[in-house]
Amino acid sequence: MKPLFLIVLSALLSLPVRGQGAAGYAKLMEETGAAVQARKFCEATALFERAFAPDSAQPSPFDLFAAAMSAAQCPAKQPLAWRWLGQLSRRRPLPMQSRDLDNIASDPGLASLRADETAWARWLTAMRGAVAEQAVAEQARRARWLTETQARALALPSSADRKRGRVAPAPAGFALYFSQVPGDTVRVPYLVRVPAGYDPVRPAPMVVFLHGGVVSTPQFLHADPNVTTQEPVFAAASANALVVYPFGRMSFGWVEQPEAFAQVLRIVTAVRARYRTDPARTTLVGMSNGGSAALWFAAQLAAPFSRFVAFAPAPKLLLAQSNYGPLGKTKPVLMVSAQDDDVYAYAAVRAGYDAHRPGRPNWVFQTVPKGGHSFMYGPDGQALLRQALRSAAAKPGKR
Repeated sequence: MKPLFLIVLSALLSLPVRGQGAAGYAKLMEETGAAVQARKFCEATALFERAFAPDSAQPSPFDLFAAAMSAAQCPAKQPLAWRWLGQLSRRRPLPMQSRDLDNIASDPGLASLRADETAWARWLTAMRGAVAEQAVAEQARRARWLTETQARALALPSSADRKRGRVAPAPAGFALYFSQVPGDTVRVPYLVRVPAGYDPVRPAPMVVFLHGGVVSTPQFLHADPNVTTQEPVFAAASANALVVYPFGRMSFGWVEQPEAFAQVLRIVTAVRARYRTDPARTTLVGMSNGGSAALWFAAQLAAPFSRFVAFAPAPKLLLAQSNYGPLGKTKPVLMVSAQDDDVYAYAAVRAGYDAHRPGRPNWVFQTVPKGGHSFMYGPDGQALLRQALRSAAAKPGKR
């Protein structure tokens, strides 16, 4: 197994560098990485000292830990290792969990510090306390999130209101709902982002986003408020749009599970019952597994969407369907893939598009030179998604 200090340093060097001295700091980190790889720990420690000079940006927890591990293996600099570890224990948030501390406690790179049993026990206790305190705070934050988002959820309108077309006002922000799967115990969670200024009298555009990773996600992740900042769709969608975000998981996701596809349609129906939406401005967007699902929906005659956007989709349709049906014949379909995609080979995706493109004038394929399979989550992801949403909404010939 690779030593922990190399894993941490690898993560450190992959992080974006910010601040006025970003270029100089990045150069120092490159030199530090080379010194550590060569096991020249005293040289690496000196480079960290230069990078952490008083006029530089505050080092991240990853910076401090990597520096402390280097200093711990340079006998003359062990006091500096303790100082950096002390700074680390006071940082919030700490990007660590209990299992990370277990690894740290036995890592050979810190053996020299463990020789001082009293100091080591004191530091490790402080770190465990900080991690435990942080875990309690995170649990409370998630509980508040669930309470607040469910408080914004609207009841389904009565049959009388539905007949009259009445829709209730809705507070701006995120509302959490659960959609019951018929004949099953599964309740699928989904978020609805209600924009500021939402008017129940005026139909709002709607963006439905299907996330990726459902083949490896064991649980629905609706209890994590970080989804609102980690998913670029919430910032990229137009300010007046309702954004609908169904959650999928390994045992109930949009890959080869027809029930999950059907549930997406039920969620859309429920959202339209609660909110005033514009059927002519309803976009289905998906990433990876979700992008493949977006193409599958585009191939269905009764799909209740006016346009489709698929980021990094599979090279063929899901559910063993070979008939592409109406895909790209009337409704706009935009597909975006990176040339260096390491999950779905670009050549295969391109070949599938070229083979089925004839007779589908509204199916457009856009290429991103680099960014890998997860390019949508890279530095340019939000801008790409915003552009894609505009492009999908444009009239044929004006993309």
